[in-house]
Amino acid sequence: MVRRISFLILILSSLLLFSKEVLFNTYNNTGIVSLTNRTFPFENSRDLEPFKASLETIYTPPKVRGITIDLPDSTALVLSNGVTIGVDVGDIRIPEDVFAELLDSTDLTFVYDAFPIEVFSRDRVVVKGSITKEKLEYYLSFFFKKFEVPRRIEGTIDVTPKPPEVRYSKVWHPLIGTVIFLNVTDDSTFVTLWNGREGKLWYQTTEATRLEVEVVDSLGQSTSLSFEALPVSFAERSYQSSVEFGQSLILPPLVNWFLPSTGEKITVFSPEFPGVYHLIGCDESGNFLRMEIDVRDTTPPLVLSPEKIEDASSFRVEYICDGREVQKIPDGHHVVFVKATDTFGNTSTAFFVVNRPHRVIVRERPVPVYLGPKRKIQIGGLSLKGSLIFGWTREEVEVMVGEEVYKLEK
Repeated sequence: MVRRISFLILILSSLLLFSKEVLFNTYNNTGIVSLTNRTFPFENSRDLEPFKASLETIYTPPKVRGITIDLPDSTALVLSNGVTIGVDVGDIRIPEDVFAELLDSTDLTFVYDAFPIEVFSRDRVVVKGSITKEKLEYYLSFFFKKFEVPRRIEGTIDVTPKPPEVRYSKVWHPLIGTVIFLNVTDDSTFVTLWNGREGKLWYQTTEATRLEVEVVDSLGQSTSLSFEALPVSFAERSYQSSVEFGQSLILPPLVNWFLPSTGEKITVFSPEFPGVYHLIGCDESGNFLRMEIDVRDTTPPLVLSPEKIEDASSFRVEYICDGREVQKIPDGHHVVFVKATDTFGNTSTAFFVVNRPHRVIVRERPVPVYLGPKRKIQIGGLSLKGSLIFGWTREEVEVMVGEEVYKLEK
């Protein structure tokens, strides 16, 4: 049995410019050396868990005379996790020529894992077991510098890099010229070149020109497209106008005017709210027209009476009755000051003399009418009790007695 001896025989001092990885695929016991992509068989002297470790020392058999010590008599690589790699001895045993190649390098990383894959060519990689996309990409990096893993990695797959798929839409507008939008269906990163200059996924030009676009992904695969761009053809003219809220504006004739919010064609503009509105239009010459309309409310409410106030916007009313502020005008004879203020601060005031409720004066002799037994009767909102009622000066009036309606004649 080989005893473990924890002493350092040789300190590695020479470093390579490029790190070198050694992959041990336990699925088929095949190893691969990076950079040269050299493959070799290997054997295991004991079971090992998957690991990734760096080279720590090189074990060289010591020259001991006169004493019998049970030590390995073969040179071996000792990894940072304690695993040894050698030709005749070691946890992992490799061919002598491969071992000699590894001795020439000091910056080594060793990966020991199962990769159930068989590589024939870029267009024929056979996946023979369950594997993650990350492990598949790592394994294939030992064989190919550029490859592309498909979405499904079961069975036989093709890892040949494909150029990015580019879809586009081209829009022309008479005011802004041509705008081109690209959609790249590529999982990897990419660069978009417009006429040789790096740009975004969209491009706008106001001139008539030919555009060359190239989309290059991270693997160096590219897709090229070319477009003919149309120039701006409409001249833009702007107008300004204003209108008082609550009124309408007759638009200039010989122009087709439209509401941008709805696309409705209009000839008269009637704003629903104060604010700034924008209308668009075009004339017979194909010119694009823009009209900015400032709608303001500078008209105070119209106070016709304490009960009737008119305004285009909402308003609030204050009542001063006989010098005191009230919520509503009480019955009786009063002097009322009315102040109405709309939403935009416009104010109107007015004085009124009120007499509530209004008295009805009968200028002709009333005619007594007998209604039979004494009942409660209602006339014009007045409730009376009695068997007589006086008729009005009108030709007839309706009188409700209980639930019955009578017509009284003069």
